[in-house]
Amino acid sequence: MTETADRAADPNLRTDLEDTYGRYEELRSGVDELQRSVATLQVSAESETGEVRATVDADGQLVDLRLNQDACREWPVETLARVIVETVQHASAGKSRQIEQLVTNHRQVDNT
Repeated sequence: MTETADRAADPNLRTDLEDTYGRYEELRSGVDELQRSVATLQVSAESETGEVRATVDADGQLVDLRLNQDACREWPVETLARVIVETVQHASAGKSRQIEQLVTNHRQVDNT
């Protein structure tokens, strides 16, 4: 009798294991996609007047800086330096928000 019950339970167990493994593969794929998205993330910000544009990567490292030539010629060095720093900080803050959004979206997909 026990052997018959074990055989009857076996297909259910196998189905449960297949479902669990399938869910694991989906989660793993989602994490891989999230990692790729974060690894390739770049965020740009522009100064209020558009003279400075800074782009940072997922680590917050500056990867591109564009300066308007008029600002370089006409602005005092201290002003240009301050605007550059502020613009890089805005890009970095935007990077943090985008990573948070990617993680939030990933979690919402996992919970469905």
